[in-house]
Order: sequence, then C-alpha cells, then structure tokens
Amino acid sequence: MEKTLNHVAGAFRWSTEKEVTAIEIAVSALAMAVPALLAAKGHHTGLGLIGGMAMSGTVAHGRLRTQAVSAGAALLVLVLATGIACALARFGEIWQIGLLAIAALAGVVGGFDRAFVAASIRFIFYLVMIGGIVSITTANALLIFAVVIGGAVFAVVLHLAMAAAVEHIRGHKTHNVEDERKPTARQKFDRLRRSLMEPAGWQYPARLVSCLATVSLIHLFFPDHDVHWAALALVLLVERRPERLPLRTTQRVIGVLFGVCCAGLLSFLVLPVWADVFIVAVLGAVRPFLRARNYLAYSIVMTPLMMMAMGTADHVLPVSALLDRLFATVFAACLVLIVNQVTIHLLPETAAQKA
Repeated sequence: MEKTLNHVAGAFRWSTEKEVTAIEIAVSALAMAVPALLAAKGHHTGLGLIGGMAMSGTVAHGRLRTQAVSAGAALLVLVLATGIACALARFGEIWQIGLLAIAALAGVVGGFDRAFVAASIRFIFYLVMIGGIVSITTANALLIFAVVIGGAVFAVVLHLAMAAAVEHIRGHKTHNVEDERKPTARQKFDRLRRSLMEPAGWQYPARLVSCLATVSLIHLFFPDHDVHWAALALVLLVERRPERLPLRTTQRVIGVLFGVCCAGLLSFLVLPVWADVFIVAVLGAVRPFLRARNYLAYSIVMTPLMMMAMGTADHVLPVSALLDRLFATVFAACLVLIVNQVTIHLLPETAAQKA
C-alpha cells in the first residue's frame, strides 16, 4: 500500500532540475499558432501546428551554432518521418507492415547513443501520427508534407532568430565547459554492435514492434475504432528498458484522462478560428514548461493539441472519439505493462534500475 501511495505521489511530483528559457516558451507558442492560423484558410488548422509541436524542445541550449546543429538534426528527422508517412500511408496493409519494419530499424539505431534515442522516438512518433492523418484523410499528401515541414522550418528560423538576437544583446560570451572524455562514434558503434549480439540488445525493438503489431491486428477486427491514438501512446510509453510499473505510464493515463475532459469541454463550444488559434498559442506556450516540470501536467496539455492535430483536413473528430481515445490510452498502458512483465521474466537483466 505504501509503495502504491509513493508511486501515485511521484506522478504528481514537480521537478525544477531542467531550465526552461523564455525563448523556448515564446517560440513554442508562435511556432504552433502562426502556421495554424495560416493553414486555417484551407481548413487545416490542426495540421498547421504539427511542425511547431515537433520542433519544440529539440533545440539544445548553448551557443548559436550548437542550437543550429541540433535544430537542423531535429528538422531532418521530421522530414524523413513526414516524407515516408506521406509516401506510404495510403497503401493499407503494405503500410502497416512497412511501419513495423521501419519502427524496428529506428529502435535498433536508437541504441547508438542518447541523442539517437530521443531522435528515434520522435521519428517513430511523428511517423505514426502523420501516417494516421494521411491514411484517414483525402487531402493531398504533398499538401500535408508542405504544411507540416513549412511549420517546422518556421519554428527553426524563429528560434534561431530570437536566439541570435538574445546572444547579440548579451554579447558573445564564451562558456567555459569542462573537457569531458566522450566516446567516439566508432566506440558507440562497437558498443551497439556488441549489444545486438545478445538477446537483451533486441528487447526494445521487439517490445515496440510487438505492441504496434497487436494494435494493427486489433484494427482488422475493429476497424471503426481509431487505433492510431493507441499506437501513439505505445510509442511514448515503451521505454528503452522495461519496468514493471513505469511512472510515466501512470502519468500518461491520468494526464490523458484530464486532457480528454478538457478536450470534451472545448468540443461543445463552437469557436471562431482566431479563438482556436489562441488556444493553440496558450497550450503551446505552457507545453515546454510543463514538459520540464511534470509529465502528467504535460500530458494534460498535449492531449487537446494531439487531438486537434489529428482531426485535420476533411476529417473532423466526433465527440465519441473522446471516449475512444481514452480507452485506447488505457489499453496501450495495459499492453505495455504486460509486455514489460514478460520481458523482465525472460530477460531479468534488462529491467530498469530502481531509483
């Protein structure tokens, strides 16, 4: 009982370890709101915010050059995910099989280092999200690609412009950083290769693909339910190392529960376009702050944004989709817990170390 209470209390715990800059908050708001406003003319408001949402939180702190490199890398990841999704998502079963293969490959490549871990998760997440949008709409795939990448480019340019202005005002101060001995690319590759020679090295892509495959099979028997939401939840909940009851899973389920309630209230209101864009700007502004402070609160904010993003083009989400997505989240969480339990039982050395 005490462990359960501590676990639930941990889900609401507030963190102050990570710094969140004013630039991140401003860019996150404008990078989603401005493209959403421009895309609203073609009834693609939700689609317009994806690019800014994808680039938020991907730019590293530091000198302008460091920020530009990290932003360019994140943009490349999004271009690849969006391009593949727009090209293949309307091929039905071929796309489902291809998605599993691509996700498995990305899961393997993600083991290269920490930067690749984050990049691979973002790649799979937006591959699933944009693939779901393309597959359920009749909008031109090139238009979807242009709107998403256009928003992302706008976000990058906006961030770098604001960062350059701040650096110019403060002066070009050099940051004394201790020279840390970091492994070379060759050493990282050798480590990845050695890990793949053991069954434990394949446990993450195996867990991810098995969960995604289960969702795809369920879609064959229940085609009326939107399985893309469950797939998105799975990508976020399946972590590199299995845990019996991950804290993030608890936070995600509770956050989506409250987020669905918020989205439900908004769905009953017939708002003008400017009001929708204002809501996007507000949610976009608090998103990077909550992401660094508490994942539960972050999930609450992300739920309406993700539902708005996936209700794009000519496909309008009905009110019944609110409960459908809540059920999909709970199902995804239960599936992850089951797969984690099986993995820990078969490969106990892969279990995440308790803090």
